[in-house]
Amino acid sequence: MMLGIDLGSNTLRFALLDDNFEILKSSESIVGSARGLKDGGKLAEDAKERILNALEKMSKIFDFSAPNVAVATEAFRMASNSDEFFKTVKSRFGLNFKIIDGINEAKFVRLAIENRLNKLEISHKNAVFIDLGGASTEISNAQNFKSFEFGIIRSLNQNDKIDEITANAVQFLQNLNPDKIILTSGVPTTMSALKFHQTYENYNPKLINGTKLNFKDFENFRQKIAEMDEKTAKIALGENRKDLIICGIILLESLLRNFANSEFIVIDDGLREGVCIAKMKNLI
Repeated sequence: MMLGIDLGSNTLRFALLDDNFEILKSSESIVGSARGLKDGGKLAEDAKERILNALEKMSKIFDFSAPNVAVATEAFRMASNSDEFFKTVKSRFGLNFKIIDGINEAKFVRLAIENRLNKLEISHKNAVFIDLGGASTEISNAQNFKSFEFGIIRSLNQNDKIDEITANAVQFLQNLNPDKIILTSGVPTTMSALKFHQTYENYNPKLINGTKLNFKDFENFRQKIAEMDEKTAKIALGENRKDLIICGIILLESLLRNFANSEFIVIDDGLREGVCIAKMKNLI
């Protein structure tokens, strides 16, 4: 067994995998690591406190002394005080976080998605995988792996012009000429969950894996979420996620505008599962 931990720009995610790469237990917390963060700036004190509180909660669910691999992504690549913060985490919880680069992030995510697609018996020949994150977005096919410096929280922090920040990724995606597009991360999984009338608390990845979205769904769900009152949004989407999900949908609409006639397959598995698989296969 292996415990995988992904500390991202918005979410802390844990998954315990068995030797067949099946998920035995998983959990996540919204921590907003990148809120208010600029390149070269420092992680905010309240963000650090949210992460530490979430780790404390996770320590009651998972055995931190078990074999594990813990990684951190773009927010921690950006922040100037990440190393200092992770010394605190190591001292308090015994977890040794490693900050990974965007290319390895894309490769680990791909491992997880391929594993899930194989279990679902869904072909991924000439498929492109897209992981829209809080501060970066990873796109890959079997031969090409690329990380782009845009994401949901980063976009909100900087009030970016969406079509400008996605332009390079749009061109890269177009050049890959995929037969199939696979989406992972919280935005597409949330849209699929809404299709199945799941709330944030009763979310079931088994119902989500392999589901499909079309381009029209982006606009429909963007409007539906925008019309939710705060109480409804908290139940359906999770606390403080309404604006994040809307921004993420807008980013996906921009990124996928040349594939408006395509279907998109949604997979829940991502970085936390990918690093587990890589560790168990002795790839890291």
